[in-house]
Amino acid sequence: MRKWFTVIFLTLVLVRCNYNEEQNAPSKDAGMKKPPMVHSLPQAKEKPSNLIPANPAIHPVNHPEKKKRTKKPGTIIEQTAPSLKRTVDTTLIRKLMELACAGLEIDLREPVNREYLFSPVENPEFSSMIQLSHERAIRINFDNDIFDNTDRYYTNGIRFDFISPFLKQFPLSWLMVPYWGNGINYYGLSITQNMYTPYTTKVGGIHNGDRPYAACLFVGSSKISNDLSHTFRQTSEIDLGVIGPSSYGDFVQKSFHTSVPTNNEPLGWEYQIQNDLVLNYNLGYEKGIVSMRNLELNLNANGALGTLYTNMSGGFQFRTGLFYPYFSPPLFSRRTINKAKGESNFQAYFFVTSIAKLVGYDATLEGGMLNRSSVYTLEPDEISRFVYQGSAGLTLSYAGFRLDIEQFLLSPEFHTGSWHKWVHIGVTFGM
Repeated sequence: MRKWFTVIFLTLVLVRCNYNEEQNAPSKDAGMKKPPMVHSLPQAKEKPSNLIPANPAIHPVNHPEKKKRTKKPGTIIEQTAPSLKRTVDTTLIRKLMELACAGLEIDLREPVNREYLFSPVENPEFSSMIQLSHERAIRINFDNDIFDNTDRYYTNGIRFDFISPFLKQFPLSWLMVPYWGNGINYYGLSITQNMYTPYTTKVGGIHNGDRPYAACLFVGSSKISNDLSHTFRQTSEIDLGVIGPSSYGDFVQKSFHTSVPTNNEPLGWEYQIQNDLVLNYNLGYEKGIVSMRNLELNLNANGALGTLYTNMSGGFQFRTGLFYPYFSPPLFSRRTINKAKGESNFQAYFFVTSIAKLVGYDATLEGGMLNRSSVYTLEPDEISRFVYQGSAGLTLSYAGFRLDIEQFLLSPEFHTGSWHKWVHIGVTFGM
């Protein structure tokens, strides 16, 4: 066997040697006519060296390749592959230098940006360019019906949001819906806990025909694409967590009630919906219709698909007062940015929202999709498939600090249910 390998190896060596001799043989017409010289690519204009570090091993822009000559002087062999590589590398460096000089950072998560940056065309005609926002902010959202003197249905919710360009590195950010317009991307990470109870929590046992006890806790990864030129905003979010006792909803509500002397401990949490997976994908669109100095009207459409909620909704938001345009960047106003733009640091406006929702599935009413061991849930034919939600509120903002106060009204979510109200308070700190 070894002899056969030796014979094959020697045969390949002889063939290779003969091939090299044929390639290096002088051409008959070499002395008659000199082939045209290969012109090098035009060099990019000089840019500050501190913007993009030179690396001759990767980007040989300042070191053009030497043309390979044959044994007989005057004969040139064009190296097509290296020339093509040099063209792509040179174009890429020029685009990077132009972006650096303009102070722009594009979001390479977006396909339109990758297409622009890695295209071999010197000046491709792309109508889209999506930047990555460097803004940072913390938002705290709190919902409770205690302000409406009730303690039922959607009784408490709290959500913490952190917005930062660093969060584009979060693994789930790769699953966000791409945007094909011209805008600015904001990446966020959130933690949410929601709690639901029957009409009354002062009577124990199972309340047939009423909403079951339920609580959920999940982490969300989100991306906001804000497009001022088209007055458009796209929001996508993935939620991952748990519904059931592992969300500690019963612990939170019982702790709150026992800490207030006038409140009784809620009864019936032992019959809450059991542990199950929360995996949801949420997508939202907002489009500006009317944009005036002190009046705006925006339409919105939202959809949710997953093990917690599956629904579709649409509606509008109207606002009036002293404000920046809704789709105007930056999303979180700060004193230094306002000064550079010549804008006021103060905003105050009144707003109204109206949303109609088509409900496909709600795990807080029907139980989890994977675990069907919950003692009490509502049947699918008991669920209201069409729900209306409205709200009115006031927003005050000054130099990066923002306060939202909003009153919500929700139509019955199941046939024997009642209308429900709660108050939302949101605080945002621009960093």
